[in-house]
Amino acid sequence: MGLGSWAMWLLTFPVIRVGFTGTRNTWVCVALLVLCVLVARLMVRMAAPARLKGSRMLVAARAVGLCCVVAVVVAPLDTKVPTQPMAGMTVIYATTAAVLGLTRIVDHGYFPLVLLRKALWKALQAVVTGYWIHHTGGTLVPDPDDATAGTLLLAVLWWSLVGLSAGGAVAAAVRLVPWLRTGPPARPAPPSVTSWPPAVGAVWTAELTHDNNTYKERPVIVLERTPGFVRVLGITSVDKSDRRRGYLKLRLSEWEGVLTKDGWLNLEIVHVPYCDFIQRRGECPDRVWDALCTKADVRERPAKAGPAPGFTFRHRLRSAMNAHVGRDSRTVGADAGLTLQPK
Repeated sequence: MGLGSWAMWLLTFPVIRVGFTGTRNTWVCVALLVLCVLVARLMVRMAAPARLKGSRMLVAARAVGLCCVVAVVVAPLDTKVPTQPMAGMTVIYATTAAVLGLTRIVDHGYFPLVLLRKALWKALQAVVTGYWIHHTGGTLVPDPDDATAGTLLLAVLWWSLVGLSAGGAVAAAVRLVPWLRTGPPARPAPPSVTSWPPAVGAVWTAELTHDNNTYKERPVIVLERTPGFVRVLGITSVDKSDRRRGYLKLRLSEWEGVLTKDGWLNLEIVHVPYCDFIQRRGECPDRVWDALCTKADVRERPAKAGPAPGFTFRHRLRSAMNAHVGRDSRTVGADAGLTLQPK
C-alpha cells in the first residue's frame, strides 16, 4: 500500500499543479488520472477477499471511489504542494489506508455484532486520539495554508478513525436488522469462503440445533436454498434400524470420501441458517439423490412442532455475535470447485 500511495502521489502532484487549463494540459491530466485509477485498482484488488477479486465492475467502482476520496482530501493542499510535498504524501497514505480498511471491514464483517464491536473499538480510538491532539495544542480541522505535515497527518488520522467507525457501524446496522428478523442471509459469504452458497446436492458439515437448544455437528445433504436459510436432510451415525420408515440406510461403500462410517439419513427436512454451515464434504451419490427426488417419505417438519429451533431470536442473536458453537474457533471452509448448479 505504501508503494501504491507513493505512485498515486506522483500522479496526483502534476494534476494539482497544472490543472485542466488548455487542451494539452487537460489531456495530460486525464491520462494521469486514468493511471491513478489503475494504481488504485491494484490496491483495491489486493485488499479484497478472494471471492471478490474476480468481480471486475466492483473492483473498478471501488478504485474510482478511492481516487475521488483522495482528490477531495488532497484538493485543499494545492498551495502546500510546492513547499511541503511530504504533506500530500502523508495525507494520501492515511486516506488510502482508511478507505481500504473500511472496505476490508465490510467485506470480512459477516457477523453484524462482531462488526459493530470493531466499529465501537475504532470510535474509542478516535476519542482517545482526538483528546490527545487537543491536549497537545493541535486541531482536528487544520488550515492547509499554515499546517505542517505532522499536523495534517494527525488530523487525517483522526478523520480516518471516525470514517472507519461510522462506516462499520452503518454496515453492522444494515446487516443486523434483517439478520434478527429472518436469520443470517446468503450474502455476503462467511469468512474464508471462496465458493458460496452451499450447492444443491452437496454434502456439508453443519451445526444442527435441537429443540432443547443444544447443538450437534452433523453431515447434511442440501436440498434447496432460500434467501434466509437452506433446506437439508441430516445424517446420523446412530442406528435407526428400528425406525426405517423415517430413515434411509447409507452404506459407507457408496459414500467413500464423504462419510467415515455407515449412517442413517433423516427424511425430515430441516431448515439450517447459512451461518451454521461449516465445511463441504463432497457430493451426494447419484442413486441416493435420484431416490430422494422421488421418495414420498421425505417430509417437512410438522407444523405443530413450531419453527426450527435454529431460528429463535435467541439463536439469531447469538450467531450475530459469533457466539454459536462451531464458529468461535474456526472459520467456514469450502472446496474451490464447488458447483452452484443442482444435480
